[in-house]
Parts: sequence; structure tokens; C-alpha cells
Amino acid sequence: MEFRELRSLVALAESNSLTLTAEKLHLSPGAIHRQLKTLEQELGVRLYEKVGGRLRLTQATELMLPYLKELMAQYDSALAALEEWRGMRRGLVRIGAGPTLSSYILPELLKRFRRIHPSVELTVETGNTPVLLEELGKGALDLALLVSSDLIEGPAFSIEASWEFELVLVSHRRHSPSHCRVAQLKSQPFILFRKGSRLEEPIDRYFAAAGFQPRVIMRFDSAEAIKAMIRTGLGISMLPMWIVDEDLRNERLFLIRQEDPPLRSKIALVGRKSAFIPQTVRAFVAEARNIRWKAPRLISRAARAQVAATDE
Repeated sequence: MEFRELRSLVALAESNSLTLTAEKLHLSPGAIHRQLKTLEQELGVRLYEKVGGRLRLTQATELMLPYLKELMAQYDSALAALEEWRGMRRGLVRIGAGPTLSSYILPELLKRFRRIHPSVELTVETGNTPVLLEELGKGALDLALLVSSDLIEGPAFSIEASWEFELVLVSHRRHSPSHCRVAQLKSQPFILFRKGSRLEEPIDRYFAAAGFQPRVIMRFDSAEAIKAMIRTGLGISMLPMWIVDEDLRNERLFLIRQEDPPLRSKIALVGRKSAFIPQTVRAFVAEARNIRWKAPRLISRAARAQVAATDE
């Protein structure tokens, strides 16, 4: 039983004419006749007959007709949904990100994309980098937003977009100098990210290259927890500018200007290498590539003002 045969039968029921049915479906009357005869053979019933020169549907056809019309309607709805998806009115993008990026960077990405494609569904999964890459590799995620100084790229993954940012030293002003070399902070207690986290890796390498071993008194998974501890005066930290920018503007935290070379890392939007990338995912990547962040940025205006005021 072919779908085209069922469609011809529904069209015949509406027109009561083989000629009109053929015109509607852009086929010949002979082709319609052959389709209906094939359908009769498969079903084992007569579908129509001629009475007094007029075509009339059989009781078997009248019995099936409501179900066939519903089937045609469902088919049309399915095609319409597909066209909407092609036209970016529907679809799905599944994104993974770590807790920090989910709080600070991802919301702006989602907001900008949703503004352009309001009907595309966005789902977010949080986790550490190995878990997110595993989910991405399995196809459970379409994209992953990650922090990495050595961008993750290989046979399975591709970097779709990336943004550079600076990590800066911050403190509660009462307990630290306004500017210095990292090596001069030996006596300062440090509050850093958990060992092995993507934000901690570039910091560890940076300190090692400077021959500096920080006196770490606390480690956290959460940037908010680190900032809360710094604001109480328990220690200092090295954090991305996009995490502390608002705190610097509001003078809840204060910048320690580094006399060493600055530490920079990158945020990467990572995708899976595949022969087929859904249009919705391609659109999300395109929007991400268009973003020029106000934050993360190298040094905020507020931070510069803090440093200038201290130097005067």
C-alpha cells in the first residue's frame, strides 16, 4: 500500500471524478485508475463504482475515509513542521557548559540567539570538560562552551568560535598592594579554583613559569564562592576579567596591577565534526561568531580608574 494511492482515493472522494482527481494531483486519469485498482487488490474490496454514468464510493471507502483524511492531515502537518524547521522557526540546539561559563558567558549567547530565533528550543547541560566532551562526542550535545588555554581540537571536535580574555589579580584593598610582581605576593593567602579545573590550569602554568608557588588556603568550584571569600578579606585570587568586572566597577573588589606579562586564555565554542550539522546549530555558531564581547575584555575602564587613583 503506497501513500500516493491513499492520497488519490481521498482526492477522488472529494471530486467524484477521475478526471478532476488527475488534474488535482497532476497525473493522468489512467495513472489514477491504475493506483486505485492496485489499492483495491491489496485491500480486497471495491473502492468505487459507476451508477448511471456517475461515480459513487462504496461502503468500504466511506468507512475508511475519515481515517484517511486524518492521515492526510497528519502528513501535511509533518511537512509544514519540516518547512518551519528549515525556515528556522522551529528546531533544537543542545549546549553544554561548565558552571562558571553558564553563569557569566552563556546567558548573553542564548539571549542574542533567542532574540533572532525565538521559536528554536535551547537546552543547556552543565558539567566538567571531560563529561561535556564525552556527551558532545556521543551526539548528546550539539555544542560545548569551554575554557581552555590550549584549545581542544582533534579528529572528533572543531573550534567553531573563540574569544580571548585576561585573568587578573584581585583582592580586598586593605590586605594587598595596588601593583606588584607576582613573586612579591608570597605572603598573601590565595583562594583559587579547584585543581584540575579549566580555569585553574592556565593559572597554575602562569605561576610555574614565574617561579612562584602561591600559598593556597582555599579552593572552590564556584567563582561566586571565591569572590565572596575575597570580599571578606580572607585572601586574594586570580580570576577572569569577565567574572570580576562588575565587582571592580562597584568597588567590591580591587585590582592588583601585575608588573609581569599578563595572563590570557580563551573561551571556545566547540562542535562535533560531522558530515551533517543541523541548520539550527549552524545558525547558533554564526551568531556566536558575530559577538564582540564588551566582557571579557583586557582591562575595564573601572579597573584603570582604580589603578590611576592609587598611583596618584
